[in-house]
Amino acid sequence: MEQQNDIYQYLRSVDCCRVCCLRFLKGTKEEFTDIDAALQKRGFESVEQENGFQAVKKLKQNVCIACLGLFDLDRIATLACEVKENASYQQYQCEAGFLTSISLPIVLHLRQLALWFDVLDRFPQVYSAANTPDIAVKDALKMIIIHQLEETLGKPFSVDGVMINVPYSYAKEQDELRTLELISPGVFADRKSNKHTKKEFISRNAFEKHFSPTSINKERFRKHYAVPPVSTEGVGLVRGELTFTGPTIFLAGRYNKFSRELSQTPWLIDGKRKMEGSVQETIAASIAPHFGVRDEQLIFSSSGREDVDVRCLGEGRPFVLEIIDAKTDQLPEEVAISMEQQVGKSNTVAIRDIQLVKREDLVHIRGGEEDKRKFYRALCVTAEPVTEVMIQKLRIDDPFVMQQVTPLRVLHRRTLLARPRTVYSVRAFACRGNPHAMVVDIVSQAGTYIKELVHSDFGRTGPSFRSIIGTQIDIHALDVMAIDLDWPKKLRR
Repeated sequence: MEQQNDIYQYLRSVDCCRVCCLRFLKGTKEEFTDIDAALQKRGFESVEQENGFQAVKKLKQNVCIACLGLFDLDRIATLACEVKENASYQQYQCEAGFLTSISLPIVLHLRQLALWFDVLDRFPQVYSAANTPDIAVKDALKMIIIHQLEETLGKPFSVDGVMINVPYSYAKEQDELRTLELISPGVFADRKSNKHTKKEFISRNAFEKHFSPTSINKERFRKHYAVPPVSTEGVGLVRGELTFTGPTIFLAGRYNKFSRELSQTPWLIDGKRKMEGSVQETIAASIAPHFGVRDEQLIFSSSGREDVDVRCLGEGRPFVLEIIDAKTDQLPEEVAISMEQQVGKSNTVAIRDIQLVKREDLVHIRGGEEDKRKFYRALCVTAEPVTEVMIQKLRIDDPFVMQQVTPLRVLHRRTLLARPRTVYSVRAFACRGNPHAMVVDIVSQAGTYIKELVHSDFGRTGPSFRSIIGTQIDIHALDVMAIDLDWPKKLRR
């Protein structure tokens, strides 16, 4: 306890604030939430009283040498109230709570380093260069701010909550950081010669890598920078404007596409639209307003995709919308039903089972894509009249592997490769009304080009239906009937 008193008195004598003193005494989380009680319990309150009015007056004139006024508790106390009353924050209706993103100047690392050297020399029996002597500035600040925000907002800290962005700056930062070039000139010679280095004088990562008690020369450091760091009368950190970022949430569901003239996503070539709308835009228009974002902010992904002229029937194709900066993290059932009904009014797209899911659930839609099975129904036409022999040849119960060289129609956007794909079963039926037509049900591995499986793409796919029946055959219409993915869970019929 006597050593702690000595450390506390010394740090206060060189203009360290009470919070920074507690940092160097390895204060606990509970202590940082009530600084007065923590210092009194440790027996330091009497030290403050003994110093009297002169100490109070001096502290008002000089900013803390370590945090540059960051831990002004009166200013921190007003921050929580500012957040609660901020109109931008009030637009978020998120039950998950909040989290913080605090941006601090790198100069605090430099001042921390100078104070480290100081206490290492003065209290070698307590501190060693191998161990960090204090609680990091940002960690201590978060303990204090988070506690006050929880009390004021009445909501918990949560990684799924609204991000409260708190930036700080320091007017003299660049002047102080320039001394680093004198302390370790080799570091900056390497940075200048590296074309990938950012334009900033030094990054936070670079500072932490190259400037620590064990990585630089202590005497050189003392020669070019004050140890302990010097007070800056009236000049401290300035807090910038508070900003807010809503959580990123994920909405999953299934969609049907009933039009043969509708792309899955916006179809643009050289910046020009090829089609008026898309599945993605039809869905987004009904969902985005509830979450307070623009339609184009929603990021759409799905379990595969169908061509413009292919319908998606059955229970539909699983999809996910990633919604960044959502203004709410709730989706009441009645709102979800209303969204589904609104999309259905398009008569080209329908959605079902829309629900909020966790980020980790996306593995269902993004992982193992090629292991999934897809079920198709194709209306095929033949050059010669359909015969019973053709039908029997296209009734295949045993899986077979074919090789598909990248189809000519997608060669402009896909790498030229030969891809093996498994066809699990084929079942053909003759059409009574048209002797040159047949309906073929196909179960195949995801990623199979069904059109090329039928007509062979000039022999680039084999075996193909054409090679199997020995005559020309092509697709007149194609539908996706089912996708072998039991996700997301079924909610409403």
